[in-house]
Amino acid sequence: MSADPTLARRQVAWWCWGVSAFLILVGIVGLFTENIGPLPTNRLHALGLNLGVGLVGFGFARFSEERLFVLIVGIGMLALALLGFIPATQAILYPRLHMNTAESVLELAGGVVSLGLWARSR
Repeated sequence: MSADPTLARRQVAWWCWGVSAFLILVGIVGLFTENIGPLPTNRLHALGLNLGVGLVGFGFARFSEERLFVLIVGIGMLALALLGFIPATQAILYPRLHMNTAESVLELAGGVVSLGLWARSR
């Protein structure tokens, strides 16, 4: 049984919009607090990783390039998660971006979902 390509593309579009909206919301909250639930943040993290990527995602969606955004953000999330799990880079990454292991797990999950949706929509 083959997957419906139209459904898969709609799911990618919804994921793009959802991730972008989530990142913008978390970025705005992160400008005013050091912790969002179990996830620590700081201004650099909120501006660069959250607001910046979220706004870029809306830009991709505006021009119907959700698939490309989902691919790029999926690769970026997996790379950030990988760097977060390597002890040698934790000492640099975690203090500067105010991250922790829970954030690395969240990045890993988001990256896997993003790349899975992207692959399914091909």
